[in-house]
Amino acid sequence: MGPHMYIKSSVIISKGPDSVSTVQKRDHISPRVTMDAIPDDILLDIFDLCLQGLEDYPDSRAKNWNRLAHVCQGWRYIVFASPHRLNLCLSCTEHTPVRETLDVWPPLPIEILSYRLDNNIFAALEHRDRVRKVSLLRIPRKHIVALMPEPFPALERLSLATDSVNDNNPPVLPSTFLGGSAPRLKTLFLRCISLPTLPQLLSSSNDLVDLSLQRIPHGGFISPEAMATCICALNRLTNLRISFSLDCLAFRPRIDRRTEGPSPLTRTVLPSLTNFEFHGDSRYLEYIVAQIDAPVLKNVDISLFDLALSNLPILDIQNLAQFIDHSPTLMSYNRAEMVLGFGQLELRLLPTMKTSRDGFFSTIRCNDASLQLPCMAQICAHFSFLLSGVKKLDIEGRRTCVQADIDDAKWLELFHLFSSVQTLQISRRMQPCIVSALEGLSGESATRVLPALGDLYLQEKYLPPGSGSEQKDIGRFIAARQCLNRPVTVHYLEELSRYK
Repeated sequence: MGPHMYIKSSVIISKGPDSVSTVQKRDHISPRVTMDAIPDDILLDIFDLCLQGLEDYPDSRAKNWNRLAHVCQGWRYIVFASPHRLNLCLSCTEHTPVRETLDVWPPLPIEILSYRLDNNIFAALEHRDRVRKVSLLRIPRKHIVALMPEPFPALERLSLATDSVNDNNPPVLPSTFLGGSAPRLKTLFLRCISLPTLPQLLSSSNDLVDLSLQRIPHGGFISPEAMATCICALNRLTNLRISFSLDCLAFRPRIDRRTEGPSPLTRTVLPSLTNFEFHGDSRYLEYIVAQIDAPVLKNVDISLFDLALSNLPILDIQNLAQFIDHSPTLMSYNRAEMVLGFGQLELRLLPTMKTSRDGFFSTIRCNDASLQLPCMAQICAHFSFLLSGVKKLDIEGRRTCVQADIDDAKWLELFHLFSSVQTLQISRRMQPCIVSALEGLSGESATRVLPALGDLYLQEKYLPPGSGSEQKDIGRFIAARQCLNRPVTVHYLEELSRYK
């Protein structure tokens, strides 16, 4: 059917190059509408929509615009006339015949994604002025030491990870890496790699927005002073992730005593930082956060290893508390979750919106289960200003948690920090010790602990023998609250599940 023929009683809606659908109407003759009638700027908008959401999937994005360019000569002209608008690039993997591909297509930016180094990847890396993204994962140690020794002026995103599991002998990137500078770099991800010249590299990357240094090996130690200086210079940073390998406690003697001095009178403001993650030693963390403020921070994930080899449940994280206190966007939490046992304790503070992934997450590695509750009390005391709006509190005990020998007063001390909690849910492992603590309250004291409590969720009404502690009834606590017009309703989840 030619472009000027007529069809009967239908309107044609194009769904793609190979498919159409028709909507029947009254019998009348109407001209056929072809794609040639659509203006180029409208087609460009349509092409842009087709490629949206694929920024992190360069291979899929390249395949999509490749299909568009092969429909007809007109579409091909529109695609290649707007390489910046459509964010066109050539995706190269270890399976891509790179030299043949680059000869066929225009000189578009190159994005490299590979899990091994071969001739195809080396061929792509030869085009230094076109390489925009490099993601090389599980690279053999022998190859990484000689990788990319010259400048890559167009490089915006770099991800490198080795297959090394030996943190005492990590691969070391030489001082010649990237020629010592990366002026257009926006994202940097390194895992299990030592880069002694990192401060020099970051000093040239003023546009960096995402910095992720994962599993920094023992041999790749960077002093907290040098790290803080680097971070303070990155005023466009939005995501900051720093994690040390599990042997990071060996760093402690190497952390200069100057890091224990007073906080600076002025802090560097990172106006765009929204996500901060740190896994390592508290003294290192304390020095970093003493230097910066992040007024729009939305998510914090902290994991400290200090107590993994220590018997003293003392956490000095005052600078971290001040850092959080200076971030007003972190104040609206209405849910809290505590997890004890299995070699660590966790405190999670979550916002009102259940769909949000943002929050405050802290994990303390502590092998001595008897120290976990005192540590939890310390953490909650440091961040008590975040707890005032918490309405729901969940307490979970994992396999190795010890609760039979815990003094009831320690639980009551912890509960005093949650004055707004209306709903308390207790896991099966934690039920005996918490019920015992609440049952010890009588008279006015029953209302001073968790004064806003209205609903108490327990797992079972009667725990079987050997559950970890002698089961006590919660009735006396409930009666005391009832007498003082502060009633609490007890829900047994085991019974509720029977009615579902």
